[in-house]
Order: sequence, then structure tokens, then C-alpha cells
Amino acid sequence: MGLEVLAGCLIGLLIVRWVLRRVNGWYYEVMRLGQKRYDLPPGDLGWPFIGNMVSFLRAFKSSDPDSFVSTFVNRFGHTGLYKVHMFGNPGIIVTTAEACRKVLTDDEHFKPGWPSSTVHLIGKKSFVDISDEEHKWLRKLTAAPVNGHEALTVYMKYIEDNVVTALEKWAGMGQIEFLTELESLRSR
Repeated sequence: MGLEVLAGCLIGLLIVRWVLRRVNGWYYEVMRLGQKRYDLPPGDLGWPFIGNMVSFLRAFKSSDPDSFVSTFVNRFGHTGLYKVHMFGNPGIIVTTAEACRKVLTDDEHFKPGWPSSTVHLIGKKSFVDISDEEHKWLRKLTAAPVNGHEALTVYMKYIEDNVVTALEKWAGMGQIEFLTELESLRSR
């Protein structure tokens, strides 16, 4: 009787582990993408909430940080692209030069973009988050007056004064919320 209960518990634990390991994949690939199904690369989204962070941190704490990528290569083959779940978000890691070249040059299948925190910090209408046409127009408009040694020396004094003032203010404040303070410095 005791052996049967132990075997039942062991099988139950294996089933629970199997289901939990696939929850992230089901959630992100079925629930979040819905009808917008994409051809995702192979990979493993890991455990719910923590994703692949445990194996990522273990690999980088060891003397062999490449072991993190090696586990994907061994499990899913040499594709160069793998889906992961790290830092609280699903993503794709690129591991070969050929795959990097494809991602960076194929504008038809890969849309350039920035994380929302970067767009928030720099601003929605900065050179970072605008279309190619807007970028060319703004560059023509702004490049001529800004380029040149004289223009840079004028701006450098202004920037230096603002940064020194902000650093002195922050030094007296103790702990600060860096992103908020950096935004206030940027908008001066």
C-alpha cells in the first residue's frame, strides 16, 4: 500500500512539474498572441514568473557563462535564435553572427524598436523612436546648426552646468529615484 501511494505521489509530482514548465509557453504563445500566430523559434520559456532566470544566473555565476546558450543549442539544435523568458518578459536571444545579420538587416520580418522604458526616458519624439522619413527630415533640419566645433562648445558649457547642478542636488538628497531625476535633467 505504501509503495503504491509513493508511486502515485511521484507520478503526480512529475505531471505537475510538466504542466508548470509549459504554463509560460501556453500563456504567451496561445493567450497573448491569439490570432497573431508567428513562427517562433524553438526554445523554452521556463517556469512561470521566473522563466529562465535561474539557469541564466547559474551560468553567469559559474566559470562558463556560455553554458546558458549551450543548453539551448544542445536541446533545440543550431538555429541561432531561441525563445526565452528572462527579466520578467518573453524574448528571443540571438546566438550566431548569421542570425544577427538576418535580424538586423531584414526589415520586412523584424520591426526595429526600443523597450518602453527607453522610449519613456528619451521621449516619444526623439530620434530614437521615429520613422525613417521623420528621421531624415529632422536630421536635415537639426544637423546643420548643431554640427561644427563652435556649436558644440556653446552646448557643452550649457550641458556641463546643468549636469553639475543636478549632481550637486542629488548628492544632498540621499537616495534618489534615478530614472525620475534623469528625466528632469533631460527636460531642462
